[in-house]
Amino acid sequence: MTKRLILVRHAERPDIPAGEIGNEVPLTPKGVDESHAFGLSLDQKVISLKTSPILRCSQTANEIANASRYDTSQIEHCSDLGDPGYYIADSTLAWRHWQEKGHARVNQFLLEGIEQWDGFHDLNEAAQRLKLRITDTLLMSEPGAHVWVTHDTILAAFSARVLEKPLTMDQWPDFLGYLCVELLDDRHLRFSYHQIP
Repeated sequence: MTKRLILVRHAERPDIPAGEIGNEVPLTPKGVDESHAFGLSLDQKVISLKTSPILRCSQTANEIANASRYDTSQIEHCSDLGDPGYYIADSTLAWRHWQEKGHARVNQFLLEGIEQWDGFHDLNEAAQRLKLRITDTLLMSEPGAHVWVTHDTILAAFSARVLEKPLTMDQWPDFLGYLCVELLDDRHLRFSYHQIP
């Protein structure tokens, strides 16, 4: 029986106003419907569900839970999947990079960055910590699917460091894009990256 973990970006939200972080921006009605459809599409029992505490992520997690018959009271809100988290050490310092450099430059840094930026953890070390957490979760669990709802920045930065072929900007995670991590044996993982058409 397969053990896997799905690290998924939240569903569709409206555009975030310029100059704002947008933590309270909710899903669109389409995002709500697509989150539910994503939950229905899962072909394994959901045995755990974690989410960034940011509104659009928790809404996505609730819809996935409802569709997959997972008890919503058991959803774990995990700041590691949000801000601060695996990649952001200090949200105020990190936000300045978005303000001064723009989203495209920060996204490029998250995919390729080898230098250290204020407000961010070392990107490679962060990926190793997240990979270890995923490995431990899968090793200690029963067969089934763990679903972790997060943001494009975390999904992209992690995927860029664990896939055989690194992500490009053209492959930046869209809404409900996800990384599937399967446990093959005692500690070997297989990673596959998926965009929702």
